[in-house]
Amino acid sequence: MSRLKYALIGCGKVAVKHLRAALDQRRELEIAALVDTRPEAADSLIRSCKIPAAVRAKIRIYTDYQAMLDEIRPDLVAITTPSGSHFAVAGAAIAAGAHVLVEKPLTLSLAQADELLAQAASRGVRIAVGHIYRFFPIVQAIQADLQAGRLGRILQGEVIVRWGHAQSYYDQAAWRGTWAEDGGVLMNQSIHALDLMTWLLGSPVSRVSGWIGRQSHRMEAEDIGLAILELENGCCCQVSGTTSTDPQRQEARFTIIGSEGEIRCGILRGKPVLEIRDRQGHNLTRGYVARFLRETLRQGGLSALLRMKNPHSGLYGDLIRAIRETRAPLADGRSGRDAVELVLAIYQSAKLGHPVRLPIESFTLQDMRDYFPPFSS
Repeated sequence: MSRLKYALIGCGKVAVKHLRAALDQRRELEIAALVDTRPEAADSLIRSCKIPAAVRAKIRIYTDYQAMLDEIRPDLVAITTPSGSHFAVAGAAIAAGAHVLVEKPLTLSLAQADELLAQAASRGVRIAVGHIYRFFPIVQAIQADLQAGRLGRILQGEVIVRWGHAQSYYDQAAWRGTWAEDGGVLMNQSIHALDLMTWLLGSPVSRVSGWIGRQSHRMEAEDIGLAILELENGCCCQVSGTTSTDPQRQEARFTIIGSEGEIRCGILRGKPVLEIRDRQGHNLTRGYVARFLRETLRQGGLSALLRMKNPHSGLYGDLIRAIRETRAPLADGRSGRDAVELVLAIYQSAKLGHPVRLPIESFTLQDMRDYFPPFSS
């Protein structure tokens, strides 16, 4: 079977993880093009990823993504441009007949997300979204066991995202932290965690109560957000996200309480944290780790274990299989759309000052533009 022709649009910081994941999939992907308005960014990306000379010689660099789509006709396009541009870039790639992998968030409005889903369906192409937490080690085994009821009835969840950033993070690009192009900690840093938790809890969210604040950064949007989610299955989930913590101790933590056991997992300073116990106090963690190692080695050998250091490799591998098997990816466009709706519902609740039921009606980030007063000089 021939390799899929691959192009990456956007050569910023997160693009490194994408290109390394594409390199991990060299048997399936032919890296054909890189696109950025600054050609030096593409050159820097190539150097950062230490691309072999034979691969580098076949990569064409573009400053115009439409020109690339017209000339290369890629099978798969990854999009890592600023959030506000996702709709236009993804729409152009889909119109060119390409499958797309869009970094989170899928879009900044539900209307745009729904339009992309409709376009993809009409063209027969797949949309995947960069919700990489679904591809962290052991997470899929946990999700399967939760849905099978091995920890009893799911009662409660908690998400804590402490993804600290200095002011320089927001100052490095004019679009960061703006309502028009980015949103704040909920839409940017916390949407990964919200997607993962709702997937693990296994039920749609029916109602949200939200609050947002701006505590320590000069930006349009929020740097702290809190919410309570009520799910259709009777479970509830508490959410807390902030970028005002120590940038050297970035953390995303998840707790799930079932009637027969509890799960605590997450990442702290780039390292995984995991504890699984039943109601009798028995630690089940080692059993989960051992099962994961056996399955990973059986399916992909040692190289598969090494690729786990970059969850984007799992994201890419699943998308490629989904294309080959004509099925939906694990982190598909629909889940990406639902994550956007959940964040928008929290924002809407914060603005209105009362709980909001899902599905929400027309509401966009633009509706938040006057929520905070402008900065004083």
